[in-house]
Amino acid sequence: MWIAAPFVFVLTLVLSSPASALMKAFTTEELAKSSDLVISGEVEEVSSRWSGDGKTIVTRAVVVTGEVMKGGAAQARTIVEYPGGEVGAAGLRVLDVSPLRRGERVVLFLRPSSLENGGTIYAIVGKGQGKYTMDDKGVARKGGFSVLKGEGTIDYSLSLDSLREKIRKAE
Repeated sequence: MWIAAPFVFVLTLVLSSPASALMKAFTTEELAKSSDLVISGEVEEVSSRWSGDGKTIVTRAVVVTGEVMKGGAAQARTIVEYPGGEVGAAGLRVLDVSPLRRGERVVLFLRPSSLENGGTIYAIVGKGQGKYTMDDKGVARKGGFSVLKGEGTIDYSLSLDSLREKIRKAE
């Protein structure tokens, strides 16, 4: 009985501890350098499905490409995939991933993830840090993630012109 008590106590501590993912803070310049493609555009479609191996849920978003800020010529529509989403009654929420929403205007820092049917599927660099949401006044904002340290190096809000300039200088 005394052997089981410490085990139950430790298990209780582990299960009751708040779970949060903390990642390294990336400057805008670091995100740009780590990206093969940086685009702005509008999210046209979002759908979740089981991954190819059936072990997890992923979400795919189709983004109508408005501007290529870094990288070669992008296609008219860019497909972005990230972990998490809902399929039927099953759901998966991944900390530090900022989901894309239909109709949202975004700037995305991307790298190729896989090829499918002759097209490239992209992943967001830096999880939630690699997504800016644009407002009607031309201000890019991001959030929804936690970093270990370096919070002051993150550009949480800046004008689209300033963002373009930082991306250009990073090349």
